[in-house]
Parts: sequence; structure tokens; C-alpha cells
Amino acid sequence: MRWHFPLSTTAQQIAVASYFDPNVDKPAWDRLIGYPTEKVSVLVANVATGPDTEVNIPWRTAIHDATVSGKRVLGYVRTGFFSKGMRDLKFSTRLNSDELPDWIAQIERDIDAWYAFYPEIGGIFLDEGWNFCGEGTGDLRNIYAEAYTTITEYTKRRYSDSYIILNPGATMPQCFENSADTLLTFENDYGNYTQLYAPNDWVPADNRKIWHLVFGVPQDRITEVVALSRERGAGIIQTTNDILPNPYDNFPDETYMQTLINSVTGNTPAIPGPAPFPDGPAAATPAGLNIDFSEYTYVNLSWAPTAGALSYNVYLNGAIVVTVPGQLARVTVPGLEPGTAGLAFQVTAIGGLGVESAKSNTVTATTLSTPVPGQYVFDIEVTVTAATTTFSATIAFPYGIIRLFIWDVEDSCPAGWSINFNAGHYVCNHYLVDAKRLYRYTGVIPPGGNAPYSWDQIGDAEFQQIGSRYTWTLPIGSSTADTSKWVLQTDGHGSSVNVFHPCPTGGNGPDGNARYCG
Repeated sequence: MRWHFPLSTTAQQIAVASYFDPNVDKPAWDRLIGYPTEKVSVLVANVATGPDTEVNIPWRTAIHDATVSGKRVLGYVRTGFFSKGMRDLKFSTRLNSDELPDWIAQIERDIDAWYAFYPEIGGIFLDEGWNFCGEGTGDLRNIYAEAYTTITEYTKRRYSDSYIILNPGATMPQCFENSADTLLTFENDYGNYTQLYAPNDWVPADNRKIWHLVFGVPQDRITEVVALSRERGAGIIQTTNDILPNPYDNFPDETYMQTLINSVTGNTPAIPGPAPFPDGPAAATPAGLNIDFSEYTYVNLSWAPTAGALSYNVYLNGAIVVTVPGQLARVTVPGLEPGTAGLAFQVTAIGGLGVESAKSNTVTATTLSTPVPGQYVFDIEVTVTAATTTFSATIAFPYGIIRLFIWDVEDSCPAGWSINFNAGHYVCNHYLVDAKRLYRYTGVIPPGGNAPYSWDQIGDAEFQQIGSRYTWTLPIGSSTADTSKWVLQTDGHGSSVNVFHPCPTGGNGPDGNARYCG
């Protein structure tokens, strides 16, 4: 089925999921910045599956240059399908929660980080969108659509002129029409777009509400795909000839891009301001605010549901840090520093016409301290049997990426992946655990060359997380190799570190430059 739009709504523009690192591929960013803004209007920046925890200078420069050129750069934020996905798409927050208010809190804190680190960004790209309205027939029947609406309004009220895109990559019911400025309702390959496309069952008033992203498109099929997207009511289009598993890590060549650019007429994004609050009664003041639990970097709060609440604002030391829909009366506030005292929380309710209630009672928390300030991985334990190995550690910071390596010897690595523990010494690693999968090193080091990062999966690792205690169990033990020596490597949403267990000894051991023993 194809939707045919009147001529006045068929103008199109290009948005680009520009995830390639400007520190690695600055020429690609230079090309993007140089394209006509009326044709290539929107770029999506992704520093570390989000904003990370500090400013990245090459990214800041790229965002600045693109903004000066007139383009709108959006910051990438994961929404994890609100933990509703199946199998490999079943995600949790960085604090290992599957609860909707905790996802909202993480998302809003990531949005605040984008604007704090990169104040020139022009909005937010919400990835991994869940496209079911809600659950049941009662107050939760549209809860997921309302959650995204809450996030969008939170952003627009704090950061003026923000442009919000929500990406489920698939069709969306009309309950999501006002949950973001633009909905990315197709993200798949050329074959699916030309043969298996399914439209939404509603038509927006403005085609800029819809973005289609089609990968694996040969250059000689660009005009066909753009024409199809125009017929199907997409005011925003992107094609790329890159393919899975990551169709956005290589930017198409100049001939390809010029073909795409010449296929659209050009336009600008539609960016409304915050939506007016609906009429209704004032909300009562929330009561019974309580700290249910706290750890190193978060505090879990709950309160009594409040009559008339459209949403709740959570305050930390007098400033709003989280807003959740009125159907939700609990939240985990993330992003706190270990060992911080005097964290004073209050909650207000927003009622009809946006009138905010008085503040609730105040509760005060102190986050746990780590044994060594600034070292967030500690209390490592390893248990080895003939057939299995279990590795456990307390990880006080919610890193985006955690990898485990198994090493055998120091300062000799004829066939393995080396990791330095100081400037002149290293350990040689033969096994890797990444995303619950177990790999064996298979790289071949060329004469006089460097070891390639090459691994083959040989099994799965069982994983469990209880609070800040992480445990992996591997299907290999002493009958396979010496599995008692480990490196835990972190990355994303925090400083990258390598933590060694047991402690290697060459050159007096790890030098403390993001390298230490746990």
C-alpha cells in the first residue's frame, strides 16, 4: 500500500545518522558540513552510545562547525525499547533496571549531559523506540507513548528550540503522533523497503513528521527509493550503500551523496515549541516521599500516588533532575557521585494548566564510598574448576561497556592480544568476554607488524548483576587453559580503565594511569 500526498507536502530533506567519529574520519564530517543545508539539514552525533561523561574535543568541534553551517545536530540517546524487546533486543538500563521510570530517568540525565557538554546541539535523537502504545485498558493504556511525550516536553521546556526525533525503525500507531517532532518509521534495507514495506495506519498533517532510513541501497537505485519515500509520505529521507551489522560506520562516497542530494528538493525541520498543558484540576502535594535504596551512583525514591498529577518533577538540592508521567510514583535517580552526602530530594506534582504543587517532604541520602577514591572496580574474585571459571567484581560506576580478558604471561605475546599495565610492560590475552559472549583470539601477527584485533566466538557466558556486584561464569576452566588471570576493561559513560587481577609485576606493576589492580 502507498500513501499519495498532495504536491504541497512532497518537499523532502536529508537527515544523516552520522555516527562516524570525527577524530577518525574528519573528511566525512567536512563533506557533511559542506553540503547545502536546505538539502542535508539534520545530523545525528553519537559520541559513545550517548554523550559519555566528559567533553570529547573532536566531537565538540564537529558539532560546532556543523551548527555554524546551519545544520541541526542532534545528540544520540538510547531508550532501550523500554526493556520490552525480545531476545537480543531485551535491554536494561546501565543500572540493570527494566523499570519504565528508571529508563526515563536515565534518558533525561543523558539529555542533560548532551546539553551540558555540547550546548550547541539542536535536539535529541531517541533511538531504540518502543512502538506499542501501552498496556491494558486503564491508566497505562498509552503509558509508553506518554513516556516519550514526557521526555520530549522535558527537553523542550529546559532547552528552547529543541528538535526531537524518535526512532522505533518501524510503523507507529497514532498514539505516538505527538510524542516527538519526527518519527523514524522505517529503518531497514532496500529489499524490505521495495518489497515488504508496511505503512502507518494514519497520515500526519505534515510529511516532516516521518523519516525513512534505507540502507543497502545501490547508487543506481537511489532515485527509485527517494521517489518511493515521497509517495509514502516521508518528508525526511536517508539512503546509504552500507550494510549490516553496522550500516552507519562508513560514509558513502561523493558520487553517491550527490545523487542522493540531487534527488530531493530541500526543506527545513518542523520544530514546534512545548505543548500546552491540558486543562484540569490542580494536583495535590505528593506525600510519603521515601528513599527505598541507595548505592554508589544512584538513589531509589518512591512516594504515594497523587490525585490530579499529570506528571511529577523530582528535585535534587533544589533543581529538577527527572520528570516522570503521573501514572508512575517511583524512580531511580542516576548519575550521582560515590561518597556524596547531603543529597536532598523532593517531589512535586504537575496538574491542569501546568500548575505545580507545593514540594513534598524532604528526604536526604548519602551515596556509598569506594575503597579508593576514583577507582570504581574492586573486590575481584575468581573461582576456577576443571570445566568452568567464575569471575566476580564490584563495579560501582555504570559503564556503558565492560569487557573481560584472560591472560597468561607478561611481556611475551607471540599469538595473543596485549594490554599494557604500564608504559613498558604488558600481559598477553587469549580469551575475551564481551556482551555475554566468549571469544578466543585468532589473530595472526605479521612479521614486523601489529597484532590484529581478531576473535572467534566459542561459547556464551552466564551473567548476573545484583546491585553493583557483577558475576560472569564461563564454560572453560583449568582443563582448557589457565583462566585465573584477568583484565577487566571499561569504556563508555566513564573514563576507560584496565583493572588487573592478579596484579602483574613487571616494572613495579600497573602505573595508575587508568590502570590498577583489583
